[in-house]
Amino acid sequence: MAPVPDPTAFASARCPEHQRAAVATCVRCGTFLCGECTELLGDAAYCASCVAFVRSHAAPSQLLKVMIGLEVIALASIPLVMLLPVRALVRVGEAVVAVAILQRVPVLNAAAAGLGFWAATRERRRLLLEGLAVSPWVRWGRALAWMNLAFVALQAVLLVRGLVLLYSRMPRP
Repeated sequence: MAPVPDPTAFASARCPEHQRAAVATCVRCGTFLCGECTELLGDAAYCASCVAFVRSHAAPSQLLKVMIGLEVIALASIPLVMLLPVRALVRVGEAVVAVAILQRVPVLNAAAAGLGFWAATRERRRLLLEGLAVSPWVRWGRALAWMNLAFVALQAVLLVRGLVLLYSRMPRP
């Protein structure tokens, strides 16, 4: 008569690699893991192959996605900002007065650049602390922030140039 296997030996989950009792399961693929196979990322347990995948394919945070959207909207508004006149002529009674239009100042682009740099830096720091690869989303966020900042600098140069030109044409007493 064949020996009867111990039923408690098959009752617990076992690590497929080492045939030891499992202490965790991989949150991505569900493989049972022993203490030696368990790798922690944050508070989650992963197997070795899933850790490699997660480190190379880190998902961006929702904040970074929103900031990239804001940066794209700010860049798309550039043609509209450039079409605005620098000054408007307003008739006041018999006189015509030139009124400067402050809407030409690229406030949206300046805000998008600042928030974009902040969000990309925050996301990069989070990924590095968790041991993950820096995502292309971070690079795109920084690149878009640089583009918005370049537009703000261009507008500042044009504004200063216009003021210098205006000052040089003013009549001297």
